[in-house]
Amino acid sequence: MTEQKYRLAAHASATVLALASLGLAAPALAQSTGSMDFGNQIVVTGTAQKGIVGVANPDTSKASAILSQAWIERQTPGQSINDMINYLPGVSFQNNDPYGGSGGTLMIRGFDATRISETIDGVTLNDDGNYALYSGELLDSEVIDQVAVNFGTTDVDSPTSSASGSTINIRSHKPTEDFHLKASGAMGTDNYYRVMGMVDSGAIGPAGTRLYGEYSHSHNDSPFNNYGKVRREQANGGIYQPLGANGDFLSLTGTYVGTENNFSGSVPLSNVPLTADTGVGFTYFPTSFKNGYYHYAPCTTAAANAGTADNANTCGSAYDYRVNPAQLLNLRGSARLTLAPGLVWTIDPSYQSTKANGGGTVVASEGTSAGMTGYVNGSYYLGEDLNGDGDTLDKVRLLAPSQTTTHRIALTTSMRYDIDSRQAVRIAYAFARSVISQTGELGMLNSDGSPVLISPVNDPLTDGAGNVVEKRDTRSIALLNQVSAEYRGSFMGNRLKVNAGLRAPFMHRDLTNDCFTRSSSGGVSCVFGASAATYAAANPSAVSPQRRTYNYNAVLPSLGVTYDLPSAGQIFFNYSKGMSVPQTTSLYQSFYFANGSNAGLVDPEKTDNFDLGFRRTSGPLQAQADLWYTHFTNRLGTAYQPDANTAIYTNLGTVDRYGIDANVSYRFTSHVSGYVFGSWLHSRIKDNVDSPTGELATAGKFESAVPITTVGARLAGNFQPFTLGVQVKRTGPRYVNDQNTPYYLAGTTTVAYGAKTPSYTLVDLDARVALGAVGLNDRSYLQLNVTNLFNQYYAGGFSGTFNNQVSYTGSYTNVQIGAPRAAIATLVLAY
Repeated sequence: MTEQKYRLAAHASATVLALASLGLAAPALAQSTGSMDFGNQIVVTGTAQKGIVGVANPDTSKASAILSQAWIERQTPGQSINDMINYLPGVSFQNNDPYGGSGGTLMIRGFDATRISETIDGVTLNDDGNYALYSGELLDSEVIDQVAVNFGTTDVDSPTSSASGSTINIRSHKPTEDFHLKASGAMGTDNYYRVMGMVDSGAIGPAGTRLYGEYSHSHNDSPFNNYGKVRREQANGGIYQPLGANGDFLSLTGTYVGTENNFSGSVPLSNVPLTADTGVGFTYFPTSFKNGYYHYAPCTTAAANAGTADNANTCGSAYDYRVNPAQLLNLRGSARLTLAPGLVWTIDPSYQSTKANGGGTVVASEGTSAGMTGYVNGSYYLGEDLNGDGDTLDKVRLLAPSQTTTHRIALTTSMRYDIDSRQAVRIAYAFARSVISQTGELGMLNSDGSPVLISPVNDPLTDGAGNVVEKRDTRSIALLNQVSAEYRGSFMGNRLKVNAGLRAPFMHRDLTNDCFTRSSSGGVSCVFGASAATYAAANPSAVSPQRRTYNYNAVLPSLGVTYDLPSAGQIFFNYSKGMSVPQTTSLYQSFYFANGSNAGLVDPEKTDNFDLGFRRTSGPLQAQADLWYTHFTNRLGTAYQPDANTAIYTNLGTVDRYGIDANVSYRFTSHVSGYVFGSWLHSRIKDNVDSPTGELATAGKFESAVPITTVGARLAGNFQPFTLGVQVKRTGPRYVNDQNTPYYLAGTTTVAYGAKTPSYTLVDLDARVALGAVGLNDRSYLQLNVTNLFNQYYAGGFSGTFNNQVSYTGSYTNVQIGAPRAAIATLVLAY
């Protein structure tokens, strides 16, 4: 399984606006303060959104949906918001544990997480190096007022380098005008517990200043073994200052997240054992949760022997011993200022600092390699006595995670001008600069295999000459400058609304690698000091440390139209062009090749996204149905590249995708409401993919890891003081590789796993009793959540691949075991 690197990008806070121009009132959907202002979208609180059972379809030209607090608060407290949007059409999310702390696998209309822009208050959360999303590190559910999903397009001012399609826009809590206190405690299976406290000051002082603060702490054991733990803490706070009565304001919000998680639940996607069972973890995809559990016996390291060439201990090498610590600090500001009648300026600055790592252990030599120390051709040499036995003859097991540190500053600003009461224009500018340091320091292990320090970067091991020994050492600067413009107009008595925009991003990548690049697949040797000259002389084919720059730009148009049918509903159409530029960290593979050579060139991926649909947004019956089509050019991925004669990050060709998304909400009575949704998707890869032995037959095939169908529903009853909800989601089959064949044991015709993972169905239950009858505040309650009620066993998240071979030596696709049943009871006391 690829290492996990936790990130949380900086946020820009968004606020609640009430405007009257353009006649385009709708629930908040846009990302930035400027987008919300320009859309004239009325939002008071998340619970004020129109909709049924907490689901709303906003009146925009984009295919989109919103979940408000009416939905969010019924789910497991602290659960990842990405798990909650799994109940929207087109969205597929597989959670790695029942409590949201271990991440998961997200897709929207087949767009994987690296192609989805997820934002909090308008600022992207995607990792600036590999564009990944880390769902275990999002805001606490109590401080999310709402989440809006654009299924196939971005906003005109989206400050994203990665989103070729969908967006998720999370709006954090806005301090309330009244004083409120809230505290909760939760307990559940797997030794789960969580405490949370939150306070809103209300409007204070003559200026009506409002503040809020929130803190939570949670812990649970791994549901898959008796070793792994998940620990999280989070603090949020903000200040909001209204400026007059016209909607102007200033705000500042901050977030701190700290996590410490063990890996767990990832196994090879194979029904046959690939290795002998060594007693240290999973060997293949088991057939039930019972077989998936592994009970670790305590281990200790053997004592070292002076004068003897000791072999490395195995204690601490098991997959589940791996730890993912992360520390994230985010500050975000926001402002709206009316400069003159009809002229409004908005600005969203933000800052983020992230420190995180993930990975396992390695075996290092106390000696040298031909007199060299460091990370030499894939092995570690320290020239130091590591185990304290007085010699340098031994091999020693060490902690070797991949460390990433990011500092990011960003700014989105825009100016809106009202031409008249029904037309407006806006110009916007976005800036983001991320400095990404990626290293791989070594650390010692305790006698029981646990790390002495979970972050070796704080006190790294050095070689005999005092040089830090590490497996990588890069510094990247990812720079975005973007200008955009947008027009919106209302015609035909406000029945026809048109919005047109242009987004022009300019992206610069400044990459420095302080290690030698020794292979076409991107392998490096990190040797410093006197060893560097020795290594260069002994390895003339290795490319010396270097710096390279890359530039990407494009003009990306968009056009949207809505037409209201009196008393019937609304027809909507939207077109947008998206772009995802090559991942910053993947560009280091090109350092082995001559600058500008075909082997090192990677073009941006572009998409053309079309939506045509109908929606009804009022009354007891609300619905939306959307036909969509996406065309990819220069799709990005890893595959064999003939010019490089190896598998590298490259352009794969053309892919077409199309489908239908639909949802219906109905209020049966004042006490009972229901919601049903479904999606069908078809994809077609247009090109074969090269391999060392010839072309792989992928042309005409369906993309792997993408569910073909999803369908689900929720039924909610409110009979105060009792409420009850049940929700169900069925995820259809997914191809395991892009050749749409089974996995075969390498070099044989023996089927290791079928061509598709089976469909699976999850049922969740929530029940609540209000505590006003026992003398507490009416907002206090006791809630029970049961997820995966029938303990459905299923293949969870996995990544798509071209390969249809698995081998005994580790060439296979890893899959997460789906999260098992969990029950959580929560007591909430509120004032």
